[in-house]
This record gives sequence, structure tokens and C-alpha cells, in this order.
Amino acid sequence: MGQIVLTPLAAFTITYLFEFKWDSATNSFTLGIHEELLLWIIGASFYSGLLALVLALVVGGFAPNSVVSRGGWLSALKLSNKPRDADLISRAKLRHTHSPYGQMIRLVSDQHDDGKGIISIFGGLQLLAIPLQFMVVIVPWLILMLVMPWAAPGRVLEFIVVCYLAVLIISLRMFPRIAGRFIGVATFARRWLVNVTKLSILAPVLVLWMLGRIATVMVVGMMGDSIDITAEQDLMATLLGGASVPQNSFIDLMTALSVLPLASFTTLAVLGGANKGLPSWLKLDERWDKPDRPEPIPEVDDLLDEWA
Repeated sequence: MGQIVLTPLAAFTITYLFEFKWDSATNSFTLGIHEELLLWIIGASFYSGLLALVLALVVGGFAPNSVVSRGGWLSALKLSNKPRDADLISRAKLRHTHSPYGQMIRLVSDQHDDGKGIISIFGGLQLLAIPLQFMVVIVPWLILMLVMPWAAPGRVLEFIVVCYLAVLIISLRMFPRIAGRFIGVATFARRWLVNVTKLSILAPVLVLWMLGRIATVMVVGMMGDSIDITAEQDLMATLLGGASVPQNSFIDLMTALSVLPLASFTTLAVLGGANKGLPSWLKLDERWDKPDRPEPIPEVDDLLDEWA
């Protein structure tokens, strides 16, 4: 919770609360504080963090082992008419094994069993998530630029949200495969970066701030006045009780919702994979292939000839 709330809080504070101005007459900097934006910064950080956590849980397929062993969320919440059904439990285990969360906790558990530290694994996965976070931030806006001449006016929010969800789902599906191939290199790179730059604590804030600036420059600079998000600005002001809303707040909120779900998913996967009590069915060899045809049963006469 601290990660998903404090990270956007720090990034939004750096972006909006402070304003640095250069005074050429005195050759000095002056610091301005936008106190009217403080309520928006706190509210946007809280709501974006909670929504990012929900997206990470739902899209990533999060399910504790106790839930899977009961047949899934519906059965665990007693909303199913077949509680403790063997077929339902088998299907829940199969879904969990092939879900992004199930694949990631298996990967983390294997890496941890090989002697790698949890913090190193977590840092390596954070590095591997950065390209995917960049893709989730940029791709919806690129698609919007391509279809803008044919887009219906006043539908920018709906279009961006649909594109964002599609790209987020694809990214979370790709993440376990990418992590399985490059986790060793990423773990080594993380150790090197920590030893050289000492930025491990500030890395999530810097990544969020950097991607937010890239998205703002791209959208505002390349699209200019052709994009109208005043309706979205008014909606956010209403949700925050009439608080002052910055001009580019919608872009920064979409950036936060692009970065934080993958970061939350990584944290959940590491916490789940660090558990020594992973069930044996989750670690079955996926490379086993079921034979296409069963071997023929020998005839009785053939057996008698063989024994003779």
C-alpha cells in the first residue's frame, strides 16, 4: 500500500506542488508552492494507487492457495452452488497455473530456491517491468494519434481507457515469459545499478515521473489543441470535491495507472513466490506432453506366444 500510494504522491508533488523560476536579473532561483493543488495531489495519489492495485489483482489473476484449493473466488466466497467440487478445484488449479500471477510466483520460487535473494529478484523484475510500463504509457496515445481524424468528438476518455486495458492485459501476459528468459541478467544489472547509483529507493518515483513527462510532451507537443480533455478534467474535479485540477492531470493519471499496476503485480508476485509453502501441483513440469494416442493393448494370443 505504501508503494502504490507514496510513489504517485512523490511524483505528483515533484511535478505540481513546486515551481522553480530563474530570475535573470539577480541570477537566482525562486521557489513557488502551489498550495491549491495539494488536495488534488493527495486525492489523485490515493485513488490512482487503489485502482492500480485492483487492476493488478484482477488482470494478473491473483489468487492465494487457500482460494484455489476451494475452487476459486466464487467458491471461496460461497457464491458457487458447487462448493468443494473436485472438477471445480481442478479447473481452478489449471487457471492458476497458467495465470500471470501463478507463473510469476513459480518463477520467483525457483529463483529463490537457487539461492538468489528476494530483494535482488524483486529489483530485477522491476527493471524488466520498465519496458512494459513504457509500452502501456505510450501505445494508447499512439493509437489515438492514428485514429484521431476518424474519432467521434467527446469520446477520448472511452477510447484511451479501452486501449489502455487491452495493452495492460497483453503486457501482464507477456511479463512472465520475458522474466523467465531475462531474470538472471536483470538481477545482475540491478545489483550493479544499486552499487553504482544508489537509486534503488527512488527508482519507482523516477520511472513514474520520467514516463509522465514523456507522455505529456508527446501528447501536448504532437497533438496540440486537437485533443480536448476538458470533460475529463471536470470529471476529476467533481470526484475530488471541486479541487483545483492541473491542466495535464488526465495524462499524468493515465501514466500512473500505466506504471503502478505492473509495479504492484511485481510486488505481489515476489511476496507470493517467497513463500516456501507453494503446492506441488503448481510446480509440475509444463513441458510434459500428453500422448496423442494410447499405446495399443496387446492381444492375448501375442502374450501367450511371447511367454512361450
